[in-house]
Amino acid sequence: MSSSKPAGSIHDFTVKDARGNDVDLSIYKGKVLLIVNVASQCGLTNSNYKELTQLYEKYKDKGV
Repeated sequence: MSSSKPAGSIHDFTVKDARGNDVDLSIYKGKVLLIVNVASQCGLTNSNYKELTQLYEKYKDKGV
């Protein structure tokens, strides 16, 4: 019998930022999150960041 831990909240996770630093997602409780898994060594990374920045600029006044 497998004993697995039930899935928790996204706020229970710690992830790495673009500089490799740990980020505890609990600091974002009560905020809108858009979580993107970016392949930082991929040739499309720069265009992805550009598009994400555009999304942020469009919706930042709405809490994103």
